[in-house]
Amino acid sequence: MINHDNLEDFRDPEIYDLQDEGYEDDYSLTLQWAQQLGGPLLDLACGTGRMALRMAKPGYQVTGVDITPEMIERARQKAAKEGLSIEWVNADARSFHLGKQFSFIYMLENVFQFFLTREDQEAMLARAREHLRPEGCFLFETRNPNSRNLMSTRYLEPKQYMLPDGGQLVIIDEQHYDPMTQIQHYVRHLTFLHPDGQREERALRVALRYVYPQELEALLHYNGFQVRARYGSWQQEPLSATSPAMIYVVQKRP
Repeated sequence: MINHDNLEDFRDPEIYDLQDEGYEDDYSLTLQWAQQLGGPLLDLACGTGRMALRMAKPGYQVTGVDITPEMIERARQKAAKEGLSIEWVNADARSFHLGKQFSFIYMLENVFQFFLTREDQEAMLARAREHLRPEGCFLFETRNPNSRNLMSTRYLEPKQYMLPDGGQLVIIDEQHYDPMTQIQHYVRHLTFLHPDGQREERALRVALRYVYPQELEALLHYNGFQVRARYGSWQQEPLSATSPAMIYVVQKRP
């Protein structure tokens, strides 16, 4: 289906954090559900710990799981620097077994789209179900497959970031959607312009799977979940054809 490392965009955690810096759209709703359900919390595909760190600060017991060792190491360093006690686990969301359950599991930043086949999706859902307490909930988001998300260029203009050495990073995206597999193929062209005049270029590829609302709800049902809440944005707007996102909160089906 793909002939590249679909995680290559996450092998450099410093560049990842540079692009992710300041993002907090998902914080309010995630915190709201954490407060409602209580701990312990499982941050699935936690990356460099952006949300795990925020949840640990008010005292929640948090476990972060991520498949990329570079991201886990960066998360561990950040937690140590802030004096926060978080359990970090380098593991695949499709196959991990922690031997304990959580009141609240969340998986953010459209990670659901990295599960490119139904088998991948079902394996991840089985692990989430295994690790949920009977009354616990699993919150996740995925992009809504509307025409804007599928066909429009994600960023019309190059994105620019200031590098730690004072240089500049410029990113240009290309994309192609395959309707048969429902996979959006991206190529991200990164140009590093360093203060000493050196120029470095990289091309990173990523494939993201889209699912449609009825398809997703059937997938959840047949994998033992029921929908508790559904939103079209982090501002809790109802899910509609034009919503940018599909945000689901689900729990085990009796």
